[in-house]
Amino acid sequence: MFEVKPIGYIRKSEEGSFIKILPEYKMGLYRLETISHIFILWWIHENDTKEARQARITIPRVRNAEVEPEQMGTFATRSPRRPNPIGMTLARITSIIDNHIYVDYIDAFEGTPVIDLKPYLPNGDRIDEEISLPPWFAHLHTSRPPNLNKNDQEKCGSEFTEEGRF
Repeated sequence: MFEVKPIGYIRKSEEGSFIKILPEYKMGLYRLETISHIFILWWIHENDTKEARQARITIPRVRNAEVEPEQMGTFATRSPRRPNPIGMTLARITSIIDNHIYVDYIDAFEGTPVIDLKPYLPNGDRIDEEISLPPWFAHLHTSRPPNLNKNDQEKCGSEFTEEGRF
């Protein structure tokens, strides 16, 4: 058996979103300022239930799709209902102050546990060919939703923060 521990938590403020790294992992930030983009791996803790972990088929929740989504296997979606509820976001680092990593975007909620960070490396992480997506995801490749602070989330409602999440 293995154990996964958080290295920090997602925080959202008037200034935007940041990852607050726990003190025992602060040294792991050494020279992170030389990296422009990171993958943030986070635990979908608010949906970590026995039922959610047993899901194998789901209908993706997609806003503004021109085509109605169809059922798909869990691994073909970004649904939080999965055997190991791990979320992933690619984000640009805007600044690092002490143990806070400020990012341009994160599609996780306030207080979400962060389980790892990995640098974006263009030689292995970039896709230089045409990608394929089901029709109901086609509109998502053009842009991602804005990074909302707490006030914006409250003004727009929780539905808006779900855009592009799965």
